[in-house]
Amino acid sequence: MAKNTSDIDTAETNDATGREQEGGFLLGNMRLLGIIGLVLVAIAVAFGFYLNSSAKANDEAQVALSRIRPYYDRGEYAVAINGDSSKAMGTEKIRGLAFVVDEYDGTPAGKVAALFLANSYLALGQPEKAAPHYATAAGADAELVRAAAHAGLGAVAEAAGKHEQAAEEYEKAANEDRLELNTPEYLVGAARNYERAKKTDEAIKHYRTVATQYASSPANTQARLALARHNVQL
Repeated sequence: MAKNTSDIDTAETNDATGREQEGGFLLGNMRLLGIIGLVLVAIAVAFGFYLNSSAKANDEAQVALSRIRPYYDRGEYAVAINGDSSKAMGTEKIRGLAFVVDEYDGTPAGKVAALFLANSYLALGQPEKAAPHYATAAGADAELVRAAAHAGLGAVAEAAGKHEQAAEEYEKAANEDRLELNTPEYLVGAARNYERAKKTDEAIKHYRTVATQYASSPANTQARLALARHNVQL
């Protein structure tokens, strides 16, 4: 399935402050995760998931998330995490994602906030702080939230050199991505890490899937180049 072009265009502007700390790795992953994050705001927050939490708590979490989201969208990740004490909405302070997660992590909107909080830490080069919040988001009811969270856990594991674990998380992300918004990118992430973990057969399997089933994805070129490197013909 083709990606939503407007979401991709918007997401490409949101990661401009992704920093160079990890030699471009974290910035590249923020491009991927940022795309999903914006889709999630449009789907998860706009329509709401009320089934497993009180409507009142979820409403409060959604309001708090909507107030802090512009900072996240602009790439002001430190403010997104901690809030903006210099501004208020009426009598309410603009609370940060860390506050929203602490107060409302049991709600659907709180799990979306956990995903954004983790993405923010990852963008600031702090994957160790991102990991527990990705784990929280991975427990969401919404498949898109879970997919994004597993991709985040894959990015964290990859940054730590835990390549087999990273590959498994990217596979989980691909399996959760029922709309196939980022499935080829997830599969290439899995393949890349299996390759680094010396599990070449698993890597080739995923590269082949992307090369043969996702012709319109930018990841298709990466997959074909990887297969050529391994002298694999389609």
